[in-house]
Amino acid sequence: MPAENTDPFQPPTPEQFEAHLRDHPANPPSVWQLRTPWLVALALIVLSFATAGPVSGLLPLVALAWLFIHTSIRTRRAMSLQIRVRRTQEVGMLRRYNDSLRLGWQLLPQVTPAPLLHGQTVAMIAHSLDSLGHYDAAIVGYDHLLSRLPPGEPITVHIGVSRAAAALGAERLSDADDALRRLRGPVEPFDHTPISAAYRLAKLTQQVRTHHFDEGVHESEGLIDALRPLGVEAGYGHALMALCHYHNPITNTDPDDSQLAAKSWWQQATLLLPPDTLLHRFPELAPLTELS
Repeated sequence: MPAENTDPFQPPTPEQFEAHLRDHPANPPSVWQLRTPWLVALALIVLSFATAGPVSGLLPLVALAWLFIHTSIRTRRAMSLQIRVRRTQEVGMLRRYNDSLRLGWQLLPQVTPAPLLHGQTVAMIAHSLDSLGHYDAAIVGYDHLLSRLPPGEPITVHIGVSRAAAALGAERLSDADDALRRLRGPVEPFDHTPISAAYRLAKLTQQVRTHHFDEGVHESEGLIDALRPLGVEAGYGHALMALCHYHNPITNTDPDDSQLAAKSWWQQATLLLPPDTLLHRFPELAPLTELS
């Protein structure tokens, strides 16, 4: 187990996240900034033709050395930033969301010249906030990305689903309902992928949050296969399905059968994720701990 992080860094509020994004937007170098090293080298070469003596023979070598040094420095900087962004993502994959959030927050000002890395960093910050339960702040990051990504692309659809799920977590049920209805069509081409699995989980979350437990039970067939692309996070869906059975809203279902089904789904959920993790994201699962 990693040692508990004693860093005083605290998750940002939505307003703080908005200000951080505003202060550090993606700002790629201009065409002239990219061309400047080549123009300097060209000027040195031209100067070599206009200069007599031994200096004229050295200027082309100086131009080549200048280009080599400049390119090497830029390449090393770019590789260093890529490694740091990848490290932040890896920390998040290990579910160390406080650490990944802190690293991403500190890294954002440094990746402004690289729009792709900037977007990846914002996505990691938003995902970490989402996973920590700071849903309103996460929505700020998701909205920032959605306003800049082309519609219909897989990453755009996936972030849209994540935003809808965060809206459910923030109890913005009308907002989430509108988003999920708009996403139904865009999600269809991505069947049996993490995108469709995340959408299925969001729909199940919506059914639980709106107390439509009967709908959840009716749609339980194929849920395991549908959520499988999520990996261990499929455990959230299994736990929510357990809750649907636990509340047993279907009058023609034997209560004992419903409780057995709830216990079976809960056991599957806890094989993937510990109960504390499940309860942190969905406090309404608390009654299911009696089934353990």
